[in-house]
Order: sequence, then C-alpha cells, then structure tokens
Amino acid sequence: MITAIMGGDVIRAVTRAMVALVSEARFHFAEDGIHSRAVDPANVAMVIVDIPKEHMEAYSVDEEKTVGVDINRVYDIAKTIKKKEIVEITLEDESRMKIRFGSVEYALSLIDPSAIRKEPKVPNLELPAKVVLDAGEFKKAIQAADKISDHVVFRSDETGFYIEAEGDVDKIVFHMSDAELIEFNRAEARSMFSVEYLKEFVKIAEAGDLLTIHLGNNYPVRLVFEVADGKAKVEYILAPRIEAE
Repeated sequence: MITAIMGGDVIRAVTRAMVALVSEARFHFAEDGIHSRAVDPANVAMVIVDIPKEHMEAYSVDEEKTVGVDINRVYDIAKTIKKKEIVEITLEDESRMKIRFGSVEYALSLIDPSAIRKEPKVPNLELPAKVVLDAGEFKKAIQAADKISDHVVFRSDETGFYIEAEGDVDKIVFHMSDAELIEFNRAEARSMFSVEYLKEFVKIAEAGDLLTIHLGNNYPVRLVFEVADGKAKVEYILAPRIEAE
C-alpha cells in the first residue's frame, strides 16, 4: 500500500509539466518520494519531475512501485482541484490508483509500465552558464517572443542574461543584469531554441517560482523550475535549433 498526501498545486504542476510532452509515463513511488521522466516523440525535449517525500503532507510506502499513468486523465482531474486543497493518492496494487480530494474520489485504471516507451537516460551535459531568476519574468519573455518568432536565442555574458527573438519586421530583447538576477556566474554561452516547446514549458511557472537555467554554446539547455512553493521540481532539457551559417 502506498499513500501520498499533497497540495492540489503540486499534482497540478507536475501533471501539467508532463502533459506538455507526453500522454503517458512511468511514475516511481520510491522511499524518498515520487519521480518520473519522459521524452517527447520527436526526441527533442525531456521532462523530469520530482516530489520529495519531505515536501508532501504525508507519504508512506510499504513497497516501492513503478506504475504506468495516463497523464492526460490525471491532469484533467488535477485542473478541478483547488490550489490549497489537500489531495490523497493511494495505490493498493499496480492496476488502480485512487485520487481523493474534498468529497470526490476517482479510481483510475493504470497502464502496464512495460507498454510505455522506455525512459530516457539523463544526459551528462557540461553547461558553463548558470542563471537563476524569477520564473514569472522568464514566462513573460517567452510569451512576448512567441508573438514575433518561432525561435529564440538565449545568451549570457558579463553584462547579464539575454533572450532575443527576431521576426521579419520586429525584434524583442529581454535582458536581466547581474544585479537583477538571483544568481549568475557571468559565463559566456549562446544557443537557439524552439519557442513552440518553451511556451508549453512556461505554463507551469508562476511569479515567485525559482528557475535555474544551465546554458552552453549550441548545446541543450536545462531549465529547472521549483514549482508549487518549492514543493516540487520540474526539469526540462531541450535540444537546440541549429543556426544557419
């Protein structure tokens, strides 16, 4: 028997993060918390979610289990849960998961984990630049860039962190200096990315959430969001777009 009790904001953020890339995924109910990772069908982006045991209201595991979850169905339920509402998730076996909140209880059929695409290996990336900022500011920048272009350039140097998008007639530059960033190591890096993916990723972000960006030169970017008041961590790894010479 496994029981996990958490806030509605946690389950909503985690399932929203996953549904941006996949419709089903394996979830590991381990001694130290709940973990999942998956890659999108195009092999362009990966999502990794972690809900540590100490950040849940309560968590008990008789025996560690890995189950297959229909993310779309759970996210549809999560959208009806209020942010501060307490949610209880129980697993009695590998075939059914119960989600209880308020006076409502859902009993969801689970998927055989072996029928779900194999989990990706997390790449070992050497990314020189580290930028920590308010995720809400990053979200505004990506939403603005989406109105201008289908791609953005992330770059950093001694003067700060930049997000740049350029269309046929318009251009937008988002710049935060060292003084405006929460943490910044002043390393130089530059890569281009698809806005299509980024605008899905930022849907989990709210003002006040922390975002750590690990950036290299024409390398994948690591975007680590601390969501639901820091109670869950969502990491996206996104491959770069190759720039024309």
